[in-house]
Amino acid sequence: QGFTEQLAAKYPGLKLVADKYADGQATTGLNIATDLITANPNLKGIFASNLIMAQGVGQAVAENNLGGKLALVGFDSDENLIKFLNDGVISALVVQDPYRMGYDGIKTALAASKGEKVEANVDTGANLVTKANMKDPKIDALLNPKL
Repeated sequence: QGFTEQLAAKYPGLKLVADKYADGQATTGLNIATDLITANPNLKGIFASNLIMAQGVGQAVAENNLGGKLALVGFDSDENLIKFLNDGVISALVVQDPYRMGYDGIKTALAASKGEKVEANVDTGANLVTKANMKDPKIDALLNPKL
């Protein structure tokens, strides 16, 4: 919802041609993206709002040799998406910070347990990862956490 609202508000010249769901299946994401690419030869970009969808859409972009020609932004990361980013198949990834999410979650829960006032929403942020910044230490630590 946030994506479509911001698209309409900030980029009224862009037309949203589809809003599809892959039901947690990369193969479904691949098929949906392949159909969209075929039906829309002037397609400029795709936003894949979760890891599994980004895997499938990335595969479709790779199979159609559209890396660098069609902007693909995925959400979250794994080895496959990092490789797609490095190879130019994916333009960018939106990556969360699980350490900060855990830290802020515990900090907020502790404060609430003491009866302190806490924010209803705690924004733990997100990071836009591109091929240009993926080796920056902060971004690299998000993509390749030390376990």
